[in-house]
Amino acid sequence: MVLEDLTVYAKEKYQITEQQNWKAFPGVSVLSDPHTGKWAALLMRQWDEDAGEEIEFCDIKCGAGILTEIHADYITKPFRMKGINWAGVRFDSRTEPDVVRRLFDRAMQAARQPGYIVVLDGKPAVSSSVYQDTPLPLAGVAPEKKREPIPERIRKMRQLYLQYYSNDERKKFWLQGMYMRDYQDDQAWDGLMDLYYPTYQALTTKQLRGYFTWRTAVRRGVYRCVNSIFVNIYLSELLNQIGTASPRESLQKMREFEERYVNAGYGDEWLRKKLRRWMMEFAVIYGMHPEEARQYADPDMLARDGAMAVLRSPENHTDDEVYSALLSFAKEKLMLSSVILKSQNEGKALFAKAWKHGCVQQNQSGKNLFTQCFGSMSPLPWRPLANAMYWERRSLNGVNYQLNACRRYQCTDGEWKVYSYETLYFDRERFLGFIHETDRQLRIYLKTGHPLKEKAAEAWAKPIAAAVIEEDRKQKQEAARPKIVLNLSGLEQIRRDALATRDSLLTDEEKQEMAEGEKAAAHAPEPAKATVPAIPLDDIQLLILRTLLAGRPADGIIREYHLLPSVTADAINEAFFEEIGDSVVEENGSGITFIEDYIEDIRRLVGGSP
Repeated sequence: MVLEDLTVYAKEKYQITEQQNWKAFPGVSVLSDPHTGKWAALLMRQWDEDAGEEIEFCDIKCGAGILTEIHADYITKPFRMKGINWAGVRFDSRTEPDVVRRLFDRAMQAARQPGYIVVLDGKPAVSSSVYQDTPLPLAGVAPEKKREPIPERIRKMRQLYLQYYSNDERKKFWLQGMYMRDYQDDQAWDGLMDLYYPTYQALTTKQLRGYFTWRTAVRRGVYRCVNSIFVNIYLSELLNQIGTASPRESLQKMREFEERYVNAGYGDEWLRKKLRRWMMEFAVIYGMHPEEARQYADPDMLARDGAMAVLRSPENHTDDEVYSALLSFAKEKLMLSSVILKSQNEGKALFAKAWKHGCVQQNQSGKNLFTQCFGSMSPLPWRPLANAMYWERRSLNGVNYQLNACRRYQCTDGEWKVYSYETLYFDRERFLGFIHETDRQLRIYLKTGHPLKEKAAEAWAKPIAAAVIEEDRKQKQEAARPKIVLNLSGLEQIRRDALATRDSLLTDEEKQEMAEGEKAAAHAPEPAKATVPAIPLDDIQLLILRTLLAGRPADGIIREYHLLPSVTADAINEAFFEEIGDSVVEENGSGITFIEDYIEDIRRLVGGSP
């Protein structure tokens, strides 16, 4: 607050005009009641040679008792006036306008109270003059010293703040910023100041000129290190689109500021973190593409959301991805497990499979393992740009913004909410119970040592881990069975050898009969060929079927080629399924037999004898 704010308030509410009654002291003026002539406040402006700026303070006739009522650094004992009726006020960035106005109202009430003079044994003294307080001289003030003139644009900007009767500081900031959006200056200022919510109104004239001088250089591409107050005001201007044509241009200017100011070493990591948070929130409320908003989001938040998405739909991810997601929430509980330290990849895969199995199962309430541990996406209030001087001048309603699979922002009637999986709703005890029980059983199964104690409270997780272990055991047993590899390339040689053996056992008479039979067959008319579907059988399967069609058992063939009857039967049934639609053979312990209903169909499809 500055003294000018008080004089404007006195003028508008009490029709009081600031009076400068001492030509020798141009920095001293008075605000007095126009009806009684009594002083309400003595205003003082003094040039500080050391600081190189004008300082402002005043004495208000509100009673010295306020020193015990209001505890504020800017309220002190009176500077120039004497007596118990006066208190002093310093004007700087900490001075609260509402407090000073109340003190002035109290001074005006005191000035308008009627007073009486009682005289005993004498005549009343009559005087036509009105009593006036007299201030003490200001020490160290050179009467001839003139104040530095305030630029007209800055003076009107301050008046704009006072003309808007509202407590909405963000809207006032926007109004002043739009008024000064193209203002330029050339008076640098490099002092120190500390403000939590920096605004134009909180700065002195010299500080304001320094800020606009620095901003002029930044807009020309010249960046130099300044105090954080100037940086915050500049970024708040970009958030409010002061000096930019669109939200996208504002975001581009913020990226440029990070590259040319923060990356240049002028700002620390705290500034970078705050700037990126503002950029992400700005991108959300202006509906920019989620991929762009994610560029500025907190990496830890995105990593947590990514892990949550994997655990929610583990069936769509690899075992390595699921284990990494579990590790995000279990930390050392998994990292230090002997299952992971000794079994490594096998242990990781089993933990992941246990989680996948648990997410398929549901409890009596219809919740799977993920929902039991992490709940559902729940809404929490979200206040974007709350720590910036940003004024939302749009009426937002019905806005839905999906940042990623596990984070959504919604605005209804100007109120924002974020839907996500928050730790507030996690059942961490249940999640760690699943990890502990799975770890306990896997240590026993994999014989990694360091057994864990079984806990009664984790009994619910026992079937999950047990089912995964049993499935893994079956897979290992199946993999351990000997695999028979058939080399069919020698089958033709076997046939030739068998024919040679047969011929060697025939008599001359039998050979003669066979020759005549082959000669007759060669001259016989070729029978018409029926169209028979092609059945996908190999030579051994065909040999087995024709042997069975000839009425002989095929057990010897199965043993000779080291086949499993059940496997061979399944293969033959699969080959005939498309044509017949049912099983045609069945296992009988050591061999294979026909199903009677389909013998003729098989004969038609494969024909002949072995």
